[in-house]
Amino acid sequence: MPITSLQDLRENLDGLGYYLGPRGLDGLGNSVNACDRDILGAINCDTTSLRVLSNLDDYTRAAILQYQLDSNMAATGNDGADLRSSIEKTVRILQNNLKIVLKVDIELSGNYRRTTYSAVKTYQKTRKLPVTGIATLTVRRRLNDDAKGVVSPTPTPTSELNELRKLKSDLITLKQSLQARQINDQEFIREVFARLP
Repeated sequence: MPITSLQDLRENLDGLGYYLGPRGLDGLGNSVNACDRDILGAINCDTTSLRVLSNLDDYTRAAILQYQLDSNMAATGNDGADLRSSIEKTVRILQNNLKIVLKVDIELSGNYRRTTYSAVKTYQKTRKLPVTGIATLTVRRRLNDDAKGVVSPTPTPTSELNELRKLKSDLITLKQSLQARQINDQEFIREVFARLP
């Protein structure tokens, strides 16, 4: 499900840990309930949250710029199809990694909604990280490493590898026997060829 609105874009940026101003996404505010009308425009700060603004405000531009920098994209701070596609892909990768590591059924929607938020909180609890539900770049990198470990675990020795180890051990023993003159050169060669596959 592609990111189709500024609200979806802001939801994803917020969920990925990009700062959306002192009032945050829901407009709950900080300790002084900051509402900067120079940045947000002529809004009623008591009833309007950043989530519902229909224009691209400077807080969202700054969050976009930081995402672009973190993602090695052209850092413009502008919205667009490439940006939205990249953010959606980032959220999908996050959701897939959560699915792999936590072994939970989570939709790979590309939208940072309640289920993704809850799964991130669960992951943070299991890794003894601060439990925020926000998948910052650091959390995403750690989760990605954990998912790689689950998908491609440390290989276990195969029977072929065990056979090679046994052959090596046998050849070392034969060499020591030859050097100690317990066997002659012809016996050594015959024994070596008998053990080769």
